[in-house]
Amino acid sequence: MSVPPKILLTGGTGFVGTNLAHYLVQQGCQLRCLVRRTSDVSRLPREVETVEGHLLNFESLQQAAKRCSAVIHVGGLVKARQVREFYRINRDGTANLIKAAREAGVEHFILCSSQAASGPSSPDRRRRRDDPPQPVTDYGRSKLAGEEALARGAGDMRWCIIRPPAIYGPWDKEFLPLVRWIIRGFKPRLAGGSMKFALIHVVDLARALSLVLETDYPSGAIWFATDGADHTIQEFTEAVEAAVGKKAHWITIPDWSLPVIGSLLELTARLQGTAAMLGRQKLTELTQPAWTCDDTPIRETIGYKEVFDLTHGMAQTVEWYQQQGWI
Repeated sequence: MSVPPKILLTGGTGFVGTNLAHYLVQQGCQLRCLVRRTSDVSRLPREVETVEGHLLNFESLQQAAKRCSAVIHVGGLVKARQVREFYRINRDGTANLIKAAREAGVEHFILCSSQAASGPSSPDRRRRRDDPPQPVTDYGRSKLAGEEALARGAGDMRWCIIRPPAIYGPWDKEFLPLVRWIIRGFKPRLAGGSMKFALIHVVDLARALSLVLETDYPSGAIWFATDGADHTIQEFTEAVEAAVGKKAHWITIPDWSLPVIGSLLELTARLQGTAAMLGRQKLTELTQPAWTCDDTPIRETIGYKEVFDLTHGMAQTVEWYQQQGWI
C-alpha cells in the first residue's frame, strides 16, 4: 500500500487552518503543520505532525518543507498595529515560504489569499478573476503582494491562488459578536445597509482547497470560491435569527460616526497592546457598494460545489457555538 504524500500546512491553528487540518486528515492526507512556539496545538488532529517555526525564520521553513510534495499556505496576518507588519508576514513571509518550498523540491503550492486582494465589486457585476486588482486596505494590498511573490518565485512548482470572500463557520470569532447581539435582540447595520457580498462556509473552503490537490489544472490559476449566492445584511441576519430562534430589532449606525468609531476601537486596542480587527480600514471595506465575485472558473475546472447554503451553514455554525459554550 502506497503512503500518501505529505502536505505542509501553514496557519493550521487558526480559524480556516483548523477546519482544513481536520478535513485533510479525514481525507487520509499525511499532514505537517508549521506552528509558532506560542501556538495552541490542542485544536489539531492527533495525527498531525507539527514543526515549530515562523514565516520570517527561513531555516524553520526549510525544515518544515522537507519531504513534502505540496504546501497549502493559509497562515497570515489579518490585523496589525502598523502597516509594515502586514507586509512582513503576508508578503515577505510568503516569499520566504515559496523559496523554502522550491528548494525542498515541493511540487505544488496553493495560496489561500483573500477577496480583499482583488478589491470590491460593483452592485450589478461580480468581480472576476481577470479584473485588475483594486484593494482598498493595507491588508488587501499586502495579500496582493503575497500573490505577486508567488507568481514571481514559484519556479517549476505548480501553483494556484484561491481568494475566498467573508468566511464563517466553527471556530470563527469575527461573526460571533453579531450573533450575540441578535440573541440580545439587536442587529446593527450601517446606514443604507444595501451592500451585496459573497460568503463561504469554512468547510466548503476546506473542500475547495482539498479538491485543488486532486485536480490537474493549468499552473498559475487564480480563483474565487463562494457559496454561489450574493447576500445582503438582511438575508444574513435573518439566517442568524432563524438559527437562534429569535427576532431582533435594527440599530442603524450613521455613516458620519464610522471614522470616530474606528478611531476609538483602534485606540482601545493600542492601549491593550493589541491590534483592532474593526478599525477604520475595516470600516472602509464595510462601506463599499458590493463585495461579490464570480466563482464559475473554479467550479468548471476542479468540480467545486458548495455543501452549505447560508441557512444551513449558519444553523450549523450557531449549533457549534452553543456546543462550545460561546453563546
